[in-house]
Amino acid sequence: MRALRNLATLTLLVGATADADVAFEDYDYERWSQAVTGCDILASHGRDPGHVSPGVSQSGMDKPAAIAACQVAVANDPDNPRLNYLLGRAYGYSGRSEDAMPYRNKALAADYPQSTFTFGYLHLLGLGVPKDPCLTLEYWQRSAKYKRLAALVSLPRHYLRGDFDSCEVELSASTLTAYLTEARAQSSDYYVGLLIEDLEADLSAR
Repeated sequence: MRALRNLATLTLLVGATADADVAFEDYDYERWSQAVTGCDILASHGRDPGHVSPGVSQSGMDKPAAIAACQVAVANDPDNPRLNYLLGRAYGYSGRSEDAMPYRNKALAADYPQSTFTFGYLHLLGLGVPKDPCLTLEYWQRSAKYKRLAALVSLPRHYLRGDFDSCEVELSASTLTAYLTEARAQSSDYYVGLLIEDLEADLSAR
């Protein structure tokens, strides 16, 4: 595969700080209100770096109540990407993808890291949107720029699998390593660590 052949030509020292190709930034969540709302209590995603309330799983969410609370929260703070993301989440989990989209798009327009990752995931699998791995790559690059752990790990994994080979985008080994190095710095989870080790070994072998 094209991307993997190019990787094989690069000299890589796995584990080194190789972030020259990645301009990481800290997302400024404080631009919007961090006050806990009923929407947060009923619909928060526990792994969203911007969450302000304990996470609620899909199965544990009272979806009608979450939608109602998030509608109120968004009406009171319409530009807040966290609240727009959560209303989109509650609609999405209710099987109402069309209703979710305006709110998902509002969070996406603000580059909200959880939203850019979610959009990439949806386009990867074609869940309520056209299946488009190239959009996945674009959105995950945006999410990884702001150090979203899920993007930092998922993007290298799918890139090395060849899932983005049709996208005419080549990522250097140093870029992929920078993503994994940042992911390792963030997470102490044993299983995430195993995945990072496997991806680093894959890179090194190429």
